Amino acid sequence: MTETFGDIVIPGVYIEVKDEGLIRAGAVSISNIGIVGTAESGDDFSVRLISTFDEATDYFGAIAGTSLVRGLKIAFDNGAKTIYAVKIPSADIDNYDKGLEALLTKDVHIVVTPGASVNDILAKMQTHVEKAENEQRERIGIVGASKTSAQPENLVGLASNDRIILVTPGLMIRKGKDLTEYSGSYTSCAVAGLISSLPPHFSPTNKTLNIEGITLEYNYAELKALIQGQVLALEKKSGYRIVRGVTTDSGAWKQITTRRIVDYAKYGVRSGALPYIGKLNNERVRKSLTATLDGFLSVMKQDEMLIDYSLEVTASRDDEIAGRCIVIMTLMPTFSIDYIKVSIYLG
Repeated sequence: MTETFGDIVIPGVYIEVKDEGLIRAGAVSISNIGIVGTAESGDDFSVRLISTFDEATDYFGAIAGTSLVRGLKIAFDNGAKTIYAVKIPSADIDNYDKGLEALLTKDVHIVVTPGASVNDILAKMQTHVEKAENEQRERIGIVGASKTSAQPENLVGLASNDRIILVTPGLMIRKGKDLTEYSGSYTSCAVAGLISSLPPHFSPTNKTLNIEGITLEYNYAELKALIQGQVLALEKKSGYRIVRGVTTDSGAWKQITTRRIVDYAKYGVRSGALPYIGKLNNERVRKSLTATLDGFLSVMKQDEMLIDYSLEVTASRDDEIAGRCIVIMTLMPTFSIDYIKVSIYLG
């Protein structure tokens, strides 16, 4: 809290300390997972913060027959560290919707719904991520192909949203001694775990997942159709790899890294700017705000999330009267290498 003058009546030395020069953006993370599914035990629709799979089984019960605990295991196996888990009483789509609503106010950045059919959950997930963004809680939703609709013609064009990732095919998961087919809603948990383990500017493209098998191996033509259709597909290639890390958006936000870098910047700018709310709207304080935001963005550039950026903090007299401070930023995010073209000349 800033030290200010009180009543100046009694003679003495009165000291006012202004703290704006020490304000910096706090630590920023965009790697927390939110997961909704069925479980043996636990309170319905309450959010449980889980950091290990042992914690998950202690609270939610055994893995057999429960989409939540199975999804948690897959996510942790692929690098997840912090998960907000919501148990629902049954796999009814309205329960999934209510479970997503429970996550709305939580510090969640990636959302998955193991056990939910893509045709049922997609519209609910799109509504959820849009509502979260409007409430300044940006996140990405990951949905997966069903067991019966993993062909490109059933997936391409299914969604076009920069906050939705559509993954395919499903997973082969060990159930006793045998491997059993599960839908892409569980693949989404593996992809979520991997993405959560990566810095925002590190692409999941060509990264290997810790899974035992996939339900369908696509040929070249099928993979090409999926990639061109902005579907995140897996292939068997020295393990099981993500072919290309994309959202379902075909424009500026097609790379997952672009979406995550910008979300990281938004969280950081809010973290740095919020302490200035209520302070004087004058040139001195605006310069301090500029320094705070510049410090955060310069670290993003140093960490190679940004190629470059520009920043301007202003307020006209009308803005000052209205209590507004205008921040204009131009960000140049980095992009991942998706293709390497090699020309070989023989002499």
